[in-house]
Amino acid sequence: MQQLALSSTALSIHEPSVSHVLSFIKNQSCFNTKHNYRMEIALFYRSLGKRAADVSLHDLLNYKDLLEERGLKLITIAKKLTVLRRLFTFLYQQGVIPTNPSAGLKLPKTSNETTREILSLAECNRLLTSIETKTIRGKRDKAIIALLLINGLRVCEIARANVGDLVRTEGCWVLRVRGKGGKNIDTRIRDDVRAVIQAYLKTRGKVQERDSLFVGTTHRAKDRIARRNVQHMVKVRLKNLGIDHPHVSTHSLRHSSITHLINSGASLIAAQDFARHVNPATTQRYFHNLERLKNHAVMMQPIRV
Repeated sequence: MQQLALSSTALSIHEPSVSHVLSFIKNQSCFNTKHNYRMEIALFYRSLGKRAADVSLHDLLNYKDLLEERGLKLITIAKKLTVLRRLFTFLYQQGVIPTNPSAGLKLPKTSNETTREILSLAECNRLLTSIETKTIRGKRDKAIIALLLINGLRVCEIARANVGDLVRTEGCWVLRVRGKGGKNIDTRIRDDVRAVIQAYLKTRGKVQERDSLFVGTTHRAKDRIARRNVQHMVKVRLKNLGIDHPHVSTHSLRHSSITHLINSGASLIAAQDFARHVNPATTQRYFHNLERLKNHAVMMQPIRV
């Protein structure tokens, strides 16, 4: 298992509250979250050069301006500031700092990610059928994209999956998904999806349950596939189909999967379970967006071309 180095040296923090900062990071349930929080907090401390007890709302607003000047996207800035807001709230609740400087901090307004561009049903099917399966890479990529499009998996869930996570229970095949926050949820695997996964695993010979479900295909053939490699692979395959829009990303495949499922008649409860959303409000946004477009007032417009 990967180990995350959590130390004052790694964070470049030199202050009395460093142990509490490290505790805040260790308290996160997911390895990737711990890693991202450490990086964001270290960046903030290096930029500001102040102890936590001396940080003010004015400092956070100046940092926000600095991020904007660097040309970062609003959603990226919002994520960075969210980490800091959670950190200072934690330090304040622990009694480490006298006041919470982030109490009045407002995050940039970002667009609803469920409205980002998705693939049409025809494009989804075309993407899957375009992948040749004569090579190991082709077999692997088809299995990955099938899980992204048909099961709506996140890229991180693809990368974390082990061979032993694919099991048979209650008369059907499931993949035990290790999702956000370290929560494990079973998602049912259809026979056609399992078939392409098995076709890929056969090319790898004997595999152990603890082995990564998906690995590299070149000099890193035994290493767990990295998220960035999945993202690059999907981008390349979309581009080869002429789908090269800047707002279409790997995550768009998940949004496409959920959207087409709802269009096919899935209920809110079924869609929430499928998408593994903790909060039903997240799933509800998909229904709201689709309903808004279907019943858009422009359809009542009496003016005609």
